[in-house]
Amino acid sequence: MRKTIAAVLAALGVVSLAVAADTLGTWQSLQDGRYKIFSGDTVAYGEAPTAKDRKLAIVVKGLGAKEIFDSIGPDARETCSSEKGDRERNKGAVQCMYTAKAANDPGKGYRCWIGVDLMNGQGIPTVSC
Repeated sequence: MRKTIAAVLAALGVVSLAVAADTLGTWQSLQDGRYKIFSGDTVAYGEAPTAKDRKLAIVVKGLGAKEIFDSIGPDARETCSSEKGDRERNKGAVQCMYTAKAANDPGKGYRCWIGVDLMNGQGIPTVSC
């Protein structure tokens, strides 16, 4: 009986490790993402890139953005939105927002921006309110 229980527990452990290896640290496809190369302080007020000022903004929406959002908590104390249920999280060059009104399906309502100064490789915030 003990050998049977030990074998079952060992098998469950192997299956758990296989499932974890399959879902953690693997490349995921972006279903809804875009990028823009610009110059200036923020992508919203950006201009055409120049030889001395080139920045990259990447926006990710949907389930990919939700995974990023969930990874960079906690929520910011001050947010750009005053709407009930809206949330924001920021960590260095990664800025994410959750819009509660858009949350009809899993992943809907999530949007994240990732910024890089292409001249020096440093991460930068790329959006403001």
